[in-house]
Amino acid sequence: MFARLRRIGILAAMLGLATLPAAAADIEGRATATIQRSVTLVEDSELNFGNIAVDGTAGTVVMDAGGNVSGPAGFAFGGNATAGRFTVMGEPNAAVLIVLGGGSLNGPGRPMRFNNLTHDAGPTPTTNAAGRLTFSVGAQLRVNANQNAGTYAGAYRVSVNY
Repeated sequence: MFARLRRIGILAAMLGLATLPAAAADIEGRATATIQRSVTLVEDSELNFGNIAVDGTAGTVVMDAGGNVSGPAGFAFGGNATAGRFTVMGEPNAAVLIVLGGGSLNGPGRPMRFNNLTHDAGPTPTTNAAGRLTFSVGAQLRVNANQNAGTYAGAYRVSVNY
């Protein structure tokens, strides 16, 4: 029996059945890269909630990206309220991501937080053919109960990326 298996093995080797060559392929892959201009962001006008007359209660003042201000019934608004305005410069016709972060206004009284920032650049902001995009920013300001009178100032984060 052993001799017979050995003869079959020798015969298979002679016929090339024992070790078939492996099928192989070789190809060059391709690679590309696109270098984009860096994004430049400029603040054209600051976010200004204007003058807010309060009645001693806490409340939320809302400024939309169009600069319209509203709030609780006991609050009155005046002065030069303006939405924040920014200009992006970068690649022409490029989609960008705008990320807004809240902040706080500090002054003679307790700090007032502002958050829920919005912009008017739409759901898919895109630079124009010249590589520019201008957008406005609004936010919600939390006024504390019995907030001290005076001027308050602060900062917030605006990030733009491709």
